[in-house]
Amino acid sequence: MKHDFLTGNPGKTVLVFAIPMLIGNIFQQLYSTVDTIIVGNFVGKNAVAAVGGTFSIQFLVLSLAMGFTTGMSVVISQLYGAKDYERLKKAFSTSALFSLALSFVLGIVGILVINPLLTYMLQTPAEIYEGSYIYLFITFAGYPFTLIYNMYAAVLRAVGDSKTPLYFLILSAVTNIILDLIFVVAFDMGVAGVAIATMIAQALSCVCCHIYVGKKYEIFRLTMDTFVFDTELLKGIIRYGVPSAIQQSVLSLNFMVVQRFVNFFGADMTAAFSVVNKIENFVTMPQMNLAMALSMFAGQNIGAGEEERAKQGVKDVLKMQVAFWLVILFVLPMIAGGLIQLFGMGDDAHVMSIGVQAIRLCSKLYILFGFMQTFSNFLRGVGDAKYSMVTTICMIFIRLPITYVLVHIVQYGEMSIWLGMGMGWLTVMTMNIVRYCRGGWRGKAFVQLKK
Repeated sequence: MKHDFLTGNPGKTVLVFAIPMLIGNIFQQLYSTVDTIIVGNFVGKNAVAAVGGTFSIQFLVLSLAMGFTTGMSVVISQLYGAKDYERLKKAFSTSALFSLALSFVLGIVGILVINPLLTYMLQTPAEIYEGSYIYLFITFAGYPFTLIYNMYAAVLRAVGDSKTPLYFLILSAVTNIILDLIFVVAFDMGVAGVAIATMIAQALSCVCCHIYVGKKYEIFRLTMDTFVFDTELLKGIIRYGVPSAIQQSVLSLNFMVVQRFVNFFGADMTAAFSVVNKIENFVTMPQMNLAMALSMFAGQNIGAGEEERAKQGVKDVLKMQVAFWLVILFVLPMIAGGLIQLFGMGDDAHVMSIGVQAIRLCSKLYILFGFMQTFSNFLRGVGDAKYSMVTTICMIFIRLPITYVLVHIVQYGEMSIWLGMGMGWLTVMTMNIVRYCRGGWRGKAFVQLKK
């Protein structure tokens, strides 16, 4: 189903588009969250730390792919808004060929860097090293499925179809849960079992998306005659994708350094940090999806020459961000203990204490995250990708020194990690608001650059 961003109430249009994306991302998050819940309840605390402590490395290898899909969605959404269907089809064909090649390269590179990153970069505690290595090895082996699915999902969302990726995510998430229970509970495969279950489920969503798109969307139906590799369009995709890839790479390196700070406090902190991250991913998901929907909304409207309508979308999304944060500020602290217990950590007083304190602190900071995401995604949607990259780099140079000082000099304790995070959000939010108000993003759109 295509979604028209060019008519109707901007706020309602963005919200209606964001809801299927939100549901889809909830199911996507179930992959890693169910993995953590199952190993926490059936394997133990070290398994939770092993699975959660690998996120920063996974994100590092995926950074290039995420940057590419961002560039692709920006170009395709703008071409769709401009009704340039001939170049739109070529852009999809070029993206498909490049994504296939990139997925295999990233999978191989990921496997090669597991040991040095776990050993030297993260200084992974000995008791969780083996589980971390196994989980990463299997995850990287399945990256072609992950990247190809994300390519299809990005393309469909760029033209306004946020429901189709949802349906396949639901199917694959249910498959993942069933396989987790079989491999871990029935076959006692531990960390390897949850990783294999995730890989199979992601392969299912990838294959289903490929079949559906080929049958239902003529504009994306590739044959021998239409399967082309357009270097000029690839340059346009890379023009927006490279800044995003650099941004994501820097962000992933930030996560790795933060994970090293976390590991400094020991396995209990690593387990608590993993659990809080899983909870945070769900809590912040509505904020992120509203902002992502705004990116597509802004891209289509800028492509169609509707700047004022794009800006009205920003105002409406900010109002929704405030309303959501007020709910979180009231509800989240009351249920923090119960959420930690869900991951099998209820009997560990130290892990519980760290997790509850962190959740209560973060609930106060999420308004910064919502505003940061709103302005960042607007800038990406209208083609101002380089500035978004700059703000992320600035965030790193704020967050890491502050975290270091809090951890090693002030010795504030475990909460240093989350306080540093909040300072990083504040930095990016401020820079993006200034950029938006001054209008430095004008004239950056792909369709405008090609005229």
